[in-house]
Amino acid sequence: MASVPLPDRTIYRLAFIRNCHILLLRGYALIRDQDLNQAEETSITGELVRGIQLVLESDDAEDWMQLIDVLDDPPQNVPSRLGRRRPRVDIEFVRLSGRGRRPRFHIEAKRLHRSDSVREYFGSDGLGCFIVGRYAAHETSGGMLGYVQTLTSAEWLRRLRQGFADCAQELRVVRGTTLSRADDLQDLGPLQRSYHDREPAELGQIEIFHLQLNFLPPAIPTT
Repeated sequence: MASVPLPDRTIYRLAFIRNCHILLLRGYALIRDQDLNQAEETSITGELVRGIQLVLESDDAEDWMQLIDVLDDPPQNVPSRLGRRRPRVDIEFVRLSGRGRRPRFHIEAKRLHRSDSVREYFGSDGLGCFIVGRYAAHETSGGMLGYVQTLTSAEWLRRLRQGFADCAQELRVVRGTTLSRADDLQDLGPLQRSYHDREPAELGQIEIFHLQLNFLPPAIPTT
């Protein structure tokens, strides 16, 4: 399926998104041996951001990493919500180069562990945060993370695709699109992509990248 053209979908934005996912996966590689199968979302996210920070601050960090920072649970400034009432995105990547407003990549994370997880993933405190502009209001892309704690990644992807199709109108899915492979980023892993209209309409469309991280317990060897 062809990508939907977005106003600032430039090679620079895609390169930034790619680098954010590289950092996500490298940070995940540092924590995946921990026993996080029963951990709450905030605990996993905190450890994931800690892993990313270790990557960014390592002696062998690549040059481009000097231009990116990562924040855990930062508050977002939105109209009519001040102080402690401000919404907090789970993970925020910030590109530090250049003058003016710094590009950001916002990520919301949800556990995939029980029967209502798909509803939560797509709900008003999940993907819905991007659709109403609570997160990434000034950007044309954002990210969703699924922390797999039961079943398998393949089964959760099947359930997410079914839930996505069932809730297409509620999720304001761009006509003619669906939840599908992000082919230009498949070298990083099985990323998925979706496109949504936002409310209010002047925010324009948003592109969401979906990634699942495995926190299943180790398989018990058979004898």
